[in-house]
Amino acid sequence: MKLRLILVLFTVLFSSASLSTIAEIEELKIGTMELPPYGWIDEEGKKQGILYYMHQELGTRYGLPFRNNILPFSRMLYLLKTGRIDLVSSQAHTAALEAGEKLSVQHRVKVIAVTKKGSNIHTIEDLTGKSILYHNSASYSKLEGAPAHIGRVESYQHMIKILFSRAYYDAAVFSEPAYYYWLNMQGFSKDDFGDVIVIQENIEQWILVRKNLPLTTKIKLKALVEEMNQEQIYEQRIDQLIKQAEGQKNIN
Repeated sequence: MKLRLILVLFTVLFSSASLSTIAEIEELKIGTMELPPYGWIDEEGKKQGILYYMHQELGTRYGLPFRNNILPFSRMLYLLKTGRIDLVSSQAHTAALEAGEKLSVQHRVKVIAVTKKGSNIHTIEDLTGKSILYHNSASYSKLEGAPAHIGRVESYQHMIKILFSRAYYDAAVFSEPAYYYWLNMQGFSKDDFGDVIVIQENIEQWILVRKNLPLTTKIKLKALVEEMNQEQIYEQRIDQLIKQAEGQKNIN
């Protein structure tokens, strides 16, 4: 009798666990990191950003009700880890992998060094012995040991201002979207700076999902992310930023 009861309980628990892995969720909860140009809320309370719009498109294609909240990065990972949101976009570093699991590559990021106008810096090798601005906590293997001095800045917005106004710094390292976004927002043109040097290409930006997300949901989301990747939606957004920068150059 006791053995039969144990078997019944085991069957019920196993069935419940199996159903939880295949059941469709009723609402998709998305987290977008709060960092211009990827995600932010403007002065009118309107949500903006490259990743925000990409996540809106993903939610629309998913076909069920969804929420897309813009959150500080650490808060976003915490909510993913505790199962209160379903997916985020992040590079697959340790903190992100502790919070969720990789689903599919959303897009690939390019890291660039923007040089001061007249600095005569044209290649990565020319950055050796120079003073370079980095975003806080950033590191770049291809620049390891090259700079004579590294200045760390809290925001890309301040970084572009400092590179333009302070003679001490020779270059600054940006993600490609951040450079073109702040170039436009601060009223600069590409002619205000020197060469743009590619430091690293094809850095994978992943869609990560909570670890107990139902399998059917993961399969559907993975197909949609791959579909959007093939359509190069991210690249189209970057092209728009670059065209805006070219327009700013013509205005100036």
